[in-house]
Amino acid sequence: MMYQERGALFFSPSPSPSVSLLTAKMLATVALLLLPLAHAHIPTHNHGHSSRHALPDHWAQPRDHAVHSLFARADIPAVGTDAWTAALPPFTPDGSHTPDTTKLPQAWVDAYNAAKSAGKIPNVPLSTAAGVYPNNADPMSADICSSYIGCRAPEDHFNVPDGTLALNFDDGPTDVTGELLDFLKTNNEIATHFVIGYSIQQNMSAWQMLLDSGHDLACHTWSHPQLTMLSDMDIVSELGWSMNVIYLSTNGRVPRFWRPPTGDADNRVRAIAKYVFGMEMMVWNQDTEDWSLTDATPLTTQDKITQQMNQWLNGPKSPGLMILEHELSELSVGSFKAAYPLMKSAGWNIGSAARLTNTQGAYRNADGPSGDVKAANLNDFAGTGPSAAAQASAAPSGSAPSGSTPSGSAPASGPASVSGSSKSTASVSGGSDSVKTTPSPAGSGSSSAESGSPTSGALSLRTSSLLLAAGVGAVGVVALL
Repeated sequence: MMYQERGALFFSPSPSPSVSLLTAKMLATVALLLLPLAHAHIPTHNHGHSSRHALPDHWAQPRDHAVHSLFARADIPAVGTDAWTAALPPFTPDGSHTPDTTKLPQAWVDAYNAAKSAGKIPNVPLSTAAGVYPNNADPMSADICSSYIGCRAPEDHFNVPDGTLALNFDDGPTDVTGELLDFLKTNNEIATHFVIGYSIQQNMSAWQMLLDSGHDLACHTWSHPQLTMLSDMDIVSELGWSMNVIYLSTNGRVPRFWRPPTGDADNRVRAIAKYVFGMEMMVWNQDTEDWSLTDATPLTTQDKITQQMNQWLNGPKSPGLMILEHELSELSVGSFKAAYPLMKSAGWNIGSAARLTNTQGAYRNADGPSGDVKAANLNDFAGTGPSAAAQASAAPSGSAPSGSTPSGSAPASGPASVSGSSKSTASVSGGSDSVKTTPSPAGSGSSSAESGSPTSGALSLRTSSLLLAAGVGAVGVVALL
């Protein structure tokens, strides 16, 4: 019996102890007839690295997920080629910027307009700074729920199962990504990397290493701005292009998870990520503030991080730990490497954040940092989050988001036992309805959902039907021989 698995043809053993010459000829003829048909009308996705086809899918949307239609292409160019570069926003040597919103693929604009028209994207005003809203609006309110100051909506991922420790690193790839990957490989660990689109353009060799590592990938926007200060279409641009560079680099995989820079999101930002691009927001429940170690006036020190790690790693194992760490500098990577032996000796079950996240719903605390962990329905987007009182008791020390803007919260410390940028100006109000832009030229991203190549899920179904029909036809031909 013949069957197909991952594009290869296999034959099950014959029930007879011997195979006749005629049967062997029939099988060989069927295989030869099917070989060209098995690849008919299927786009070639050649990245020049065969390992790209073997990348894990824990972090990616299923191949039949509707979001694939926003990025579908007839062909995916090899990473780093002129065609690959042309399919991305132009590199800006003067620094990172939100890509031009007048050149968005029309499919993204249409998806946004559909979500907005359906009432899925709330009219939350643009913030004036992270966690600060016009007219002194309460950022902890059910309408806003600012994640920057610790409000957690029901669908936010920020905890992991009891006893587990989620490895995750922000802001790559950088010139220290290779050092981090070497250490993780030596210790047989896999992590989730929240990558920045602009950083990929700046660090192509590190990006190639990350792609070849077998680690998990997630979005961290294109230019790392404060998203709540941006217009709806700027947010679409930041998320869409960061997803697109991952899609173009991983044989058409679409990321499932994203993380807001500095942890700055609200119900409007959450809704755009979810209802336009199908992504789930993942934040954290402990923060080392290691990103600031190389700043002129850092918010932390390596000694302070050592104290924090000892407190967290020797503390309760419910809920699990999602510690925010960065692959930004030798100091930030070094802090992780120094803490890793204690992570192991303290008995934590270590894994990649994308693999530890509950697929049935987001983990969250009920009544406090040591209370029962309950699962929330990811499809039940309400944006209300826990009450303000619950937030005050549930937020762990040092869990307020950090980044280029200080959070103002002082992380907790404990006994040591381990040795060891404002971006785009808003041009469309947060409450705007429909938007029209000039579609990107062909080859510079996605076209509308109705044009271009089918989604990967559709390709899989079409390929199966083709093989089935070809197999029946081939058997008929062989029977006439």
